[in-house]
Amino acid sequence: MQMIGKSFMTLAILVFTVVPPIVDLGTTSHVFHPEWTPHARVHTVWLMGLTSGVGLLAIYLLWIRQRDAEFNLNLAFTLGLCTYGAFFLAAATRGLYDGAMTDAGGLQSEPFGFDPNTFTFTVATAVLIAGWLLSRRREVSD
Repeated sequence: MQMIGKSFMTLAILVFTVVPPIVDLGTTSHVFHPEWTPHARVHTVWLMGLTSGVGLLAIYLLWIRQRDAEFNLNLAFTLGLCTYGAFFLAAATRGLYDGAMTDAGGLQSEPFGFDPNTFTFTVATAVLIAGWLLSRRREVSD
């Protein structure tokens, strides 16, 4: 069960580690959006570097550094929750700073009526939590 849980956690962590740089650097929806100010672009690249670095650290803790596996598991989980939590905080408070979930030229599809980022990150957060819970279960052996 622990391997399945760690695999779930890894999948959820890879969502914020790998997907944003691919989308944000490979399209004109973020970093190369023609209407964005240069300063906003710097913040976006900074955020991508931060979240990708946090994600790589979390994966390292889960799979490579095994000195204190329980601590590593909990820290990787916490790093993932902090990353997703920051997104949800930004989304929930966007009215305070005139933010928007999408821009013209950005992602427009709405899976099940939800903003694509909100939908993806909600599913990934659920997978992260499920993986952590599965990883904490102790195998019963006779």
